Amino acid sequence: MAMQIEPALAKSLGLHVGIIIMLVFSADFSSKPEMVSVSLHSEGTAPVEAVAIDEQQLNQRVAQMQQERDAAKAAEEKRIRDLERRAEQAEKSRAAEEARLKRVAEEKRKADAEAAKAKAAAAEAKKRQQQEAAKAKEAEQARLVKEQERKKAEEAAKAAEQKRKAEQEAAEKAAAERARQAEEARQRAEQERAMQEQLAKEAQARAAARSRQAATEVQRYTALIRDAIQRNLLVDESMRGKSCRINIRLASNGFVTNVGVLSGDKTVCDATVRAVNRAGTLPVSADPDVYNQLKDINLTVSPEL
Repeated sequence: MAMQIEPALAKSLGLHVGIIIMLVFSADFSSKPEMVSVSLHSEGTAPVEAVAIDEQQLNQRVAQMQQERDAAKAAEEKRIRDLERRAEQAEKSRAAEEARLKRVAEEKRKADAEAAKAKAAAAEAKKRQQQEAAKAKEAEQARLVKEQERKKAEEAAKAAEQKRKAEQEAAEKAAAERARQAEEARQRAEQERAMQEQLAKEAQARAAARSRQAATEVQRYTALIRDAIQRNLLVDESMRGKSCRINIRLASNGFVTNVGVLSGDKTVCDATVRAVNRAGTLPVSADPDVYNQLKDINLTVSPEL
């Protein structure tokens, strides 16, 4: 049967184990820890052999903690060395940059001085060049003035000769033009007279043809109007042999504006008027000459039985 530890004994045992662990962590890890044996006593109880800490496990844990501490220390030392190295490098870089800026400033000062000298030399050269150019320009202007005067004299003489020739040619051309115009006027008058005669003949021919055509068209449309009335005419046997003469007035589109009876049988005339009104619109020509002869037309209507 396993041995049972009383509560007081267990409490004492836990307290002693905690003390031992604290001693182990605070000890010098370079020395090998010795095996610890603890005897626990409690008032009124027999002595009990304490649980001993396994030496191998303790050594392993101590070694591990030593390694972790060494690693942390090495890492910190490395970090400090890196910081010192970066600080040293930054100082070197700063010094080098300062030296470079000094060199650049010196080079710029020298370059500015050289540029100023070159600018002054260029300005002086430009001034001399402008002076020489001004002298050359004055000489060229004087030469041009003389050349222009010579050319003007030559041009004036040439212009006078050309004017004389032009006036002579103009007079000759004017005389020839007057003769030509007179001949053309005579020919145009002759042509105009012949043309007027021809136009008069053509107009007469067209008028005659037009009159014939209009008469034919009037006859044709008169027949069309009579046919339209016959189609709308209601007839019976009592109308046989009878007729009615009517007057029809038409708009330009053929619309019947008025229909009136002139003479004839009353029955036939009444039926004819109704037929015209029933048709409403009668055939009519778009030709104004034909329409003018149809717009007020008299027709005789005889029922077809």
